[in-house]
Amino acid sequence: MRDYLLYCTYCSAYTLLHSYDKESGTFLGEYSLLHNEYTRNSVILHKFLLAHLGHTLRTIPSKTDEYMNIICTATHFLENDIDKYVEESLEQVRFHEMDRRSEREIGRVQLHIVEHLLQRELESLTNTKAATPAEGQVLLGKELGIKRAIEVLKEVRSDRQFA
Repeated sequence: MRDYLLYCTYCSAYTLLHSYDKESGTFLGEYSLLHNEYTRNSVILHKFLLAHLGHTLRTIPSKTDEYMNIICTATHFLENDIDKYVEESLEQVRFHEMDRRSEREIGRVQLHIVEHLLQRELESLTNTKAATPAEGQVLLGKELGIKRAIEVLKEVRSDRQFA
């Protein structure tokens, strides 16, 4: 897999794009030795593009002499702020994970509430006396339907896929 950098010929500055992540549709971004992680967003790339608006930019692939020459001689754009941006990126990932977990917990609570409401409706139907045989059949059908709904809820709650 090839890495890339974006180079401004006018300012002799570059930003590392690293390799392209097909899953997210973005480049991995700058790398932080402090956090041992990539930014995994395009904040620095956007800042680079805005700072070099109107300048000639070139994309340089890794494993070339030009790539190595640029790394050794040109200015690394926002080099001192990379750790800060990676930290913000990692914090954002943690926030999204916490948000996803809280959504799951809310969903579990909602399932318990629905099950409780169905149990109460089932008890109400069980205690209802039918006036006619036809009404008894309707009540029996409702009761069986609610029992099946409760079974499905229990299956969903016990299924590891939804846990």
